[in-house]
Amino acid sequence: MNGALRLEQVSIVVVDDDLASRESLALLLESEGARVVTAHDAEEGVDAILRTRPDAVVCDIDLPGMDGFYLIQRMRDDEIRSDRAPAVAVAVTGHSGDAYRLRSIGEGFQYFMTKPIQPAQFIAWLADAIGERTTD
Repeated sequence: MNGALRLEQVSIVVVDDDLASRESLALLLESEGARVVTAHDAEEGVDAILRTRPDAVVCDIDLPGMDGFYLIQRMRDDEIRSDRAPAVAVAVTGHSGDAYRLRSIGEGFQYFMTKPIQPAQFIAWLADAIGERTTD
């Protein structure tokens, strides 16, 4: 870390069914000052989002039961009903094909990243995206 916490006071929900991925993302984000809530599936993720109304959501697409597309649709519906600014939404997945990227963007994610993420690049990019959200 280079001094300043780039995600200080930012709330982020991380949804991933893989415990190691979920914990490593949470630790990375917390090391930059973010307040992180984690969830292991889409239903738990939706509950966390509705409860915390985060600045950003980082979500795996392939989840048990309901997938990440279900989660993002529920989140976007709630934002519209509540007349709330949309959270930054990042799809993080092992799928690298254009079909997944295009569907992710079409379903309501603004950004698409393939695992494994590059930590420094991911943090810088996420901080910029959240910063743009708060200045609009």
